[in-house]
Amino acid sequence: MAILDSNWARRGSAVLLLIYLTALITGTHLPHPEDLISVEGNDKWLHFGAYFGLAFLMATRLQTLRPVTRSALLAIWSLAAVTGVVDELTQMLPGINRQCEFADWLADIVGAACGLSVWQLIRCLSNSRWVR
Repeated sequence: MAILDSNWARRGSAVLLLIYLTALITGTHLPHPEDLISVEGNDKWLHFGAYFGLAFLMATRLQTLRPVTRSALLAIWSLAAVTGVVDELTQMLPGINRQCEFADWLADIVGAACGLSVWQLIRCLSNSRWVR
C-alpha cells in the first residue's frame, strides 16, 4: 500500500489512532451513556463497531511502520482483547456507574476480529499480498 509509506501517513495514522482510542476510553467511562446515545435493544453493536474500528486503525498504523504478518495481526487482536478487558473492568470503579459485562467484551473481541478481517480483505483487493 504505497500511500501508507509516506511520513504524512505515519504521523496521521498515529494521531488518528490516539484520538480514536482516547474517544473510545472516554466514551465507555461516561456515566449514563443512554443520555448521549440512544441504542435500540442493546449496546453490543456499539462495542462491536468500536473495536472493529480500533483493530482496523491499529493494523493501518502498523502497516505504516513495517509489513504486517499473521503474528502481528494476532498481536493486534490480543491487544484489542486486553484493552476490552481493562475497559470493562475499569467501568466498575466508583463514580462511573457503568456495568462490567462479559457479553460486552465478547462483542469487543468479535468486532476486533472482523475489523482485522476487513482490513486484510481491503489489503488483498488493493493488489497487496496476503500476510504471511
